[in-house]
Amino acid sequence: MQYNDDFINQLIEHEIQFSNSLARLYHYPDNITHLLYVMIPAFILKYGIRYQSLLEQCFSSVPILIDDKQDQVYQAYYFSKPTLKNGKYEVMKGIVLNNYQNIGLMQLLDNLVHEFNHAVNSMQNELLVQDEVILRTGLVYHYFDKQNLNFIKRNEKVILEEVINTKQTEMIIDTIRDFSHYQISNPIIQNTLYSIYHAIDHNYHSNSYLLESIVCRQLLQNKTFLSTIETLRFEGQISEIDHFFDSIVDQEGALLQLSNYLNKSIELQKELSQSRWFRKFKVHKIQNLTQKALAIVQKFDNHTIYK
Repeated sequence: MQYNDDFINQLIEHEIQFSNSLARLYHYPDNITHLLYVMIPAFILKYGIRYQSLLEQCFSSVPILIDDKQDQVYQAYYFSKPTLKNGKYEVMKGIVLNNYQNIGLMQLLDNLVHEFNHAVNSMQNELLVQDEVILRTGLVYHYFDKQNLNFIKRNEKVILEEVINTKQTEMIIDTIRDFSHYQISNPIIQNTLYSIYHAIDHNYHSNSYLLESIVCRQLLQNKTFLSTIETLRFEGQISEIDHFFDSIVDQEGALLQLSNYLNKSIELQKELSQSRWFRKFKVHKIQNLTQKALAIVQKFDNHTIYK
């Protein structure tokens, strides 16, 4: 969607003030604050101006914590966990940057957008207290003991959540890049956008969960899948997602099966990177899981009209 210059400038200026308040509260360094200047408006355009207050609430309640362990594998992560205060269950959450000092602009932007997008898609219907305390992160439910809040288990959609989140990260960064097409009045924003624009040739492509994203490419390009999943995930209507997917594939448990294939594939890739023996066997198993996952993806795509 194309907006006029005045609207974009007003939105950015408003979120600059908001980002500065976060920087004062959480003592953010300038480079992170300047990225928030363009990130938060991009999130608002992605999810809709009507959710501006909800999105600002998310950025306010999820602090960025710099640990800087120089972890090249897990460069950043979003965490949330239940707490019990005065007889009421609450959620403590944040984003940890494990790799900060020796990291380029685009990787820092990718990490922040990716992790905040997990947080944004966990805001609604986040906490449920039944026999257990259930905490939602996107598509994933984490189960905790009601008395001592010890972690018990999580559901199977971990990698599917990451694949969808990676796709949306790319879309949000593309929105940030597109700000360069407007006449931006703020010189700090101009400089930030110049750096981002010249770091990306055309559309942005994240390196996160590369194989799984390739396997699910048809799904992520399918308008029926992406628009429905985005809406249900953002609203926290996760129970409807399985019914939606399985009914189109005409196979009960199809989405669960796809999720399991993706999970097993990523586990084998980790084993492969750490092992010296049986490498061909593991590669063959990954290929087999990939083919099974692709068959489900293609079946969904074949059964939809709006692609």
